[in-house]
Amino acid sequence: MKIFTIIFILLLIALLGCDVPCEPCPKAKAERPTVNIPLALRQSNWGGGSCVHACIVSLFRWQARYNTADYWRRTYIGGERSSGLKIKLDRNGIRYAYVTNGDVRFLEWACSTRRGCAITVMGGKHMVTLVHLDSKWAAILDNNSVSEFIWIPRGSLIAEWKASMGWAVTPVYTPAAPLP
Repeated sequence: MKIFTIIFILLLIALLGCDVPCEPCPKAKAERPTVNIPLALRQSNWGGGSCVHACIVSLFRWQARYNTADYWRRTYIGGERSSGLKIKLDRNGIRYAYVTNGDVRFLEWACSTRRGCAITVMGGKHMVTLVHLDSKWAAILDNNSVSEFIWIPRGSLIAEWKASMGWAVTPVYTPAAPLP
């Protein structure tokens, strides 16, 4: 009986083939937003002006740094400026990249590498997570209400960010793989 099972499996493999690319394969639809952080990984504010830290925690989780995210969430609270965050990131040995000069190429790089980044808005009084940026649209995740992404015309988002100090920051680790 075993021999018949083995022969049947081999026959199936021969008839069905292996998982080989089709010719031509249909193109997969691009994931939107590019940084598609699952709801369970999104961090809400936890008081005391923690928007900067909430963005960083969401980005740590997205980049599979769960222990770092948990540590950050337990350790830091309150408002934060770029210089203070830089000190904390350096002290904790975190790899990161940031700009404080409104260079849009940073936003494009952060989204094209699927890392996303935290950006200032509202005149620099608030920070949100940029999760998508293409030639027409941007999407953000606001840590005051993490249930859905907010879509904004690209030009409007960039103008708001530049008018809000042009600060953006992201951890530099490996983001989640795109959806199949």
